[in-house]
Amino acid sequence: MAEQADMATAATTTAEVEDEIIRMSMLNYERLPMLDVIFERFVLSFSSSLKSLTGSVLDVTLGEVEYLPFADAMKSLPKHGLIAVAQADPWDDQFILSQDPVFLFSALELMLGGQPSGRAKDAKHGFTTIERRMGEQVAERILADMAVGFRQICEVSFQVDRMESNPQFANIAQPNSPTVRVPLKVSLEGYNGEVHLILPYATLEPVRPLLTKIFFGDRLGADSSWRTQLKQKIEGSSVALTAQLHELVVPMREILDWKVGDTLDLRIDDSHPVLLLCAGSPVLEGEMGKKQNGSMALKVTANLMGKDEWSNDVDAD
Repeated sequence: MAEQADMATAATTTAEVEDEIIRMSMLNYERLPMLDVIFERFVLSFSSSLKSLTGSVLDVTLGEVEYLPFADAMKSLPKHGLIAVAQADPWDDQFILSQDPVFLFSALELMLGGQPSGRAKDAKHGFTTIERRMGEQVAERILADMAVGFRQICEVSFQVDRMESNPQFANIAQPNSPTVRVPLKVSLEGYNGEVHLILPYATLEPVRPLLTKIFFGDRLGADSSWRTQLKQKIEGSSVALTAQLHELVVPMREILDWKVGDTLDLRIDDSHPVLLLCAGSPVLEGEMGKKQNGSMALKVTANLMGKDEWSNDVDAD
């Protein structure tokens, strides 16, 4: 009987795993690589503004950006937190910003001039009106920094639409709707709290083509500082050039017979072109000559490295 029970349990577990695999395969999660870039820069701005708001030394760390159904994303939120339902303009849609009790109460106590006291353990009893208003102020600051991060690809603004403490009242999408969850870990005076952003794909749809781009090689909206700096570094670097007068194929027997004082016949005249090599690759072609002071010189007659095409790639929008 025990063996039959074990077999039945194993069969049930296998069926549940298969059902989960089928369910997940039906969900379309297109990766949005640019979100990682946007939120990495957002963390820098958020750290600075939160330090100004609380007057405290803090550390903000970006967790792994996850792609999962909306219902699963909401279940992953910390308990007894304060949830801001935010509106995106001009996207005309909503997303979720959640502050866990440890982060929220630590930030509020610092904003009021005190020190974190661990009062977060009382968050399960709800929030007062003042706590909600100050929590909304923190959320507005986070959303302002988030909008700055998104300016790399578009102009958008985020505002708090309403504050909720019950996740059931913050349902803004269908349970199986594809969603991006962005976790942030915040350390305030020794207390480690969390902030979570839940962005349904429907909200990001107006800019989804821009978010699917890969950072390397793609243009980041109006933010061209990295491109300008890279171009300046390349143009200001130094390289070694080698002038190659001629290549001659000689039998090894003749080479072994060479002695000091022998003259080598290169079988070329004064008009023979000279190659300029960089790292072994031909880049320019020219003609040899002499300056008035007797120094050897080279007049460039041909470009062999496609400089015009390369310049267009660097300067292109």
